[in-house]
Amino acid sequence: MLLHIRSGETYPISFLALQPYDIKDQMHDWEENFDWSVYFGQRGIEVYKMVIRGNDVIQGAIALERKEDHIWVHLIESVPSERKELDLIGEHLIAFACKRSMELGFEGVVAFHSKEKQRLMQYYVHVIGASYIGGGLMVIDEPVAERLVML
Repeated sequence: MLLHIRSGETYPISFLALQPYDIKDQMHDWEENFDWSVYFGQRGIEVYKMVIRGNDVIQGAIALERKEDHIWVHLIESVPSERKELDLIGEHLIAFACKRSMELGFEGVVAFHSKEKQRLMQYYVHVIGASYIGGGLMVIDEPVAERLVML
């Protein structure tokens, strides 16, 4: 459930396949350095959007790849901050990656490379519970994955 920042109301979410038209229609003002279109049609990469159930407004998106023993997150992004009205978006995106990892038999293990921004890395460590390996590499192990999926 996403939490509305001002009202405190919660909203159930769904993850759906991200489509090329979603990028053009809804994500044109998102981080311009991220090219979501490169993930379409790549073997082994799954691209999802997170929406509030019954609403097609994208709150976040994630590109995942099945590796030998974990899920690798290529790209993860939430709605731009000037439009953000909901909290817990990042937590749900990462939890979804952990859930996919569990479904594939990887015990929830997820890895990704964080932008080397101190605030963002602190968020991944202190809020998400990821371990910082070095060089921007972050890993989520089974106990943290289980907690996130229960979210």
